[in-house]
Amino acid sequence: MTSHLEATRIRERFERLLAAGIAIFSRHDVEHVLQQVVDAARDVVGARYAALGVLGDDRETLVQFVTSGLDEAARKKIGDLPRGRGLLGQVIRQGKPIRTADINRHLERFGFPPHHPPMKSFLGVPVTGPGGVFGNLYLTEKIDAAEFDAEDEAIAVLLASQAAVAVENARLHGESEQLLGQIRAMQRQRDLFFAMMNHELRNALTGVYGWAERLVRPGGEPVSQAAREVFEAAERTITLLNNFLDLTRLDAGRVRPVSREVDAAGAVQRSVAGLRPGADAKGVRFDIHLPGESAVLRTDPVRLEQILVNLLSNAVRHTPAGTVVTIAVEPRGAEIHFSVTDHGPGVPTELHQRIFEPFERFDPQSGLGTGLGLPISHRLAVVLGGRLTVSSGKHPGARFTLVLPLAPGGG
Repeated sequence: MTSHLEATRIRERFERLLAAGIAIFSRHDVEHVLQQVVDAARDVVGARYAALGVLGDDRETLVQFVTSGLDEAARKKIGDLPRGRGLLGQVIRQGKPIRTADINRHLERFGFPPHHPPMKSFLGVPVTGPGGVFGNLYLTEKIDAAEFDAEDEAIAVLLASQAAVAVENARLHGESEQLLGQIRAMQRQRDLFFAMMNHELRNALTGVYGWAERLVRPGGEPVSQAAREVFEAAERTITLLNNFLDLTRLDAGRVRPVSREVDAAGAVQRSVAGLRPGADAKGVRFDIHLPGESAVLRTDPVRLEQILVNLLSNAVRHTPAGTVVTIAVEPRGAEIHFSVTDHGPGVPTELHQRIFEPFERFDPQSGLGTGLGLPISHRLAVVLGGRLTVSSGKHPGARFTLVLPLAPGGG
């Protein structure tokens, strides 16, 4: 009869242990895995309390401490996490199980903080992963017995080993989910990029094809007008491809500025001159405000004018016909500010950062996007040691401000 009861007890305990293992490996987040382990250990071993502590990077202090058998109010009364001293520290340092019938009489005991529930019997086992001991699982107050026995210890060791594997699996799962999210985000960016490149190139090449067809068609448009349209469309296509090349080189960190003394007013005048024909055709005027005295900075003149042309062309494109694009140059201490203000639809505050991403659309009414000009300018500003920002004024429109140091390094 006794042997039958013992066999039944062992079978039931084994079944609970098997169910616990299944439950532990069914979770993929570390916090829930740890909780599942301590709940299972308390149930299968038969203890009033159970806890699992996880070591920090210093391999001494506990950064996570999960309990079972204590309600939230009791936990708050105890206060801070254990520091891994006393028997808890011994389990970690020795890397082997410790059992005692009375924790209060053990030579390595450290004592309990105020409001801690009374505990006598103790069983602690290390939780060992690929890098060694990273925590401990311990149980106190054996139910229906004065102390934990060898069978309890064997079960606790098994659960601790399952905990180590489950925690590692949960961490790997979390890392893989994060990596998968990054890959999906990259794929979305890639798809958006190719869609927009296709859109921009198709528009440019459609113009080239259409006007070229008129050149060769008998009785078509005058050669001078068709030739001009073909030239401008081809120029836009080349600019787009050059911008794409610049963007890839900037993102790869392969753009190095070549600095020399640059007159700020001259850089602005040259940038405006190249855009004046297109602005005049649209009826857009440039209003230029320059400092009273000559403002000279040391920077890469080619990249500076590239940024200014991008900002000015963007302003001309978005500002309504018959309005003004304002350009202002203002030295401020060790910096110089170039601002370009238009009277277009403006940029909503929530898009002030996204506006510098490739092909971000911010004007739903016009269907216009920023293409590659603003992203390139934003990255070039950083390469030159400065920054490019956008703000919305009181009137409709947007103000882009390029801030550069007067000398490389801000000196």
